[in-house]
Amino acid sequence: MPVACAIMAAITPHLVWPPAYEPDEHSEIAWLLRAERAGVPVAPMVVVPTDVETGFYALNNLPEQLLRLFDGVAGDDPDEDDLEEIAPHARELVRGRALLDEVVERLYEAFATLPEHVVVRREGADGVATWRGRDALLALKRIWADDWEVDAIATRLRAGHGLAPRGQSVLVHDALLTRSREPLGFGPAGAAVDAWSDRAGRLARLRLVDDAR
Repeated sequence: MPVACAIMAAITPHLVWPPAYEPDEHSEIAWLLRAERAGVPVAPMVVVPTDVETGFYALNNLPEQLLRLFDGVAGDDPDEDDLEEIAPHARELVRGRALLDEVVERLYEAFATLPEHVVVRREGADGVATWRGRDALLALKRIWADDWEVDAIATRLRAGHGLAPRGQSVLVHDALLTRSREPLGFGPAGAAVDAWSDRAGRLARLRLVDDAR
C-alpha cells in the first residue's frame, strides 16, 4: 500500500481520509469523521492507521521473533513470572526496530502540519504528550511497544485472543486540550459526549458518555 495512502494529515480543520482507509464504524475516528461531516470544527490531526503498524512488524520479522521469544509461555493460562521475565525483551525488540525511510519521511511531513506540542495516542486513550518530529515518532513506537506490557499480554492470552496485539490506529494532534461534556449533535438522539477541544476550540477527542470510565 502506498505510504501516501497509509498516513494522512488533516492540514485544514477537516479530517482527510485515504480512499483505501475505512475506520470501524464504532471507533473514535469514525465518530470524529461523523462530527466533521455534520459541520463540527475538527482539529488538524495525523491518523496513523493499523496498516502502518502491521507493515512495521512485517518489515522487521517481528511476529516470528516474538513467537520464538514466548515459545512455551503463550498459553491461555500464562505464568506471570515467565511473562515478567520475557516482556521487557519483547518491548525492547519493538522499540529497537526501524520503520522504512519512506514511512519516516511521510510521518515527519505530516507532523510538520501540527502544533509544536502534540499528544500521540491510541483511540480512546490519553496517550503521550511530546514534541512533534522525532519525539513524536519515538512516542509512536513506544505505544506499539506498550502492547507487550505484562498485563496486556496476560489479558490477551486469557481471553483467547492469542499472543499478537490487535492493531489500533494512532492519532497525533494538539496536546493542549480542554475537556467538556455536551450534547451529541451527530449521533443517537439524546446522547452526549465527553469532548476535548484544541487551543482553537476545535474537536480533537471524544468519548460517548456511556463508554466513559
